[in-house]
Amino acid sequence: MESIQIFGIIVAAFMIFRATYQCWKRKMKRSVFIIWSSIWFVVIVVAVLPGTTTIVAKLFGIGRGIDVVVYLSIMVMYFLGFKLYNRVEETRKEITKLVREIAYMEKKK
Repeated sequence: MESIQIFGIIVAAFMIFRATYQCWKRKMKRSVFIIWSSIWFVVIVVAVLPGTTTIVAKLFGIGRGIDVVVYLSIMVMYFLGFKLYNRVEETRKEITKLVREIAYMEKKK
């Protein structure tokens, strides 16, 4: 086993532990915990059995396994960026609403 595989397994195991701890402390929703744990479990599987990416690549008609990993990583990053953007916009709107309400209450005094 290569050192990068061992490193990947250690990082993924640590992240699963962190997600479990966050869920146990009720700082993370169970659905989010399942998603993150699944992602890190896949990282462990790919680290232990790197040939699995080639099998998945062949299913999608892609030449190399690493290409599948790169494509999926890019898609996940765009998805997370989109969700983060939406969350920031929601927060911005809520702050604007609160500031307006506070200003209105201050003006009434």
